[in-house]
Amino acid sequence: MQNIKIIVEYDGTDFHGWQVQPEKRTVQGELEKALKTIFNKKIRINGSGRTDAGVHALGQVASFVILEKISPRELKNAINGNVLQDILVKQCKIVPEDFNARFSALSRIYKYQIAKEKSVFNKRYFFHVAAELDLKKMRKACKELIGEKDFSNLATKDKGKCYLKKIKISENEDYILIELEANRFLRRMVRGIVGLLTAVGKGEITPSDTKKVLSGTKKRPPVAPPHGLFLIKVKY
Repeated sequence: MQNIKIIVEYDGTDFHGWQVQPEKRTVQGELEKALKTIFNKKIRINGSGRTDAGVHALGQVASFVILEKISPRELKNAINGNVLQDILVKQCKIVPEDFNARFSALSRIYKYQIAKEKSVFNKRYFFHVAAELDLKKMRKACKELIGEKDFSNLATKDKGKCYLKKIKISENEDYILIELEANRFLRRMVRGIVGLLTAVGKGEITPSDTKKVLSGTKKRPPVAPPHGLFLIKVKY
């Protein structure tokens, strides 16, 4: 028996998210289909977390157990040979039996990409914001989000506390990048945070309104669209 860990990159544009869904194309579903082709039986994989429809990944982690002996290199090549080009297994290795991609994770890092100018070449991977964003105000709002807080009002369906370790906003001539790290993220929480920060940046709400949104005494701004979001790395 071998416990396998894979690191997966995917373009989420044409997927209905990570998690298996009946009659819909998902990343987990495509990987499990590839494994069934390779081993001629169903193998369930565990992901470090679920990404929504349209969300991308550079470093999604998944794990699964196989009874057959096969080298990580052979398995990596076999999986990549049985999926389309919008999925790529970047790394495959044997890990200890107690490793679980979801439950062994210590933190996840996401990046959200905002384009200052509209372009047909970045519409799949950047959220275009036509208004000029005030990054100083956005960074001030970030300070209200750091730490262990109840992010239920910035998420969808899921509820509970998360420990948000870091939010970093950087920019260059063309783009604004928002990087977030937390022990866990609720469903659509990152997009909720980015939606809040862009509303602050556009002057629609103030940095001090952040606490009111978190507590539910002020309505949450619309969540940011999925196509600017990337799962960058999972730490163990």
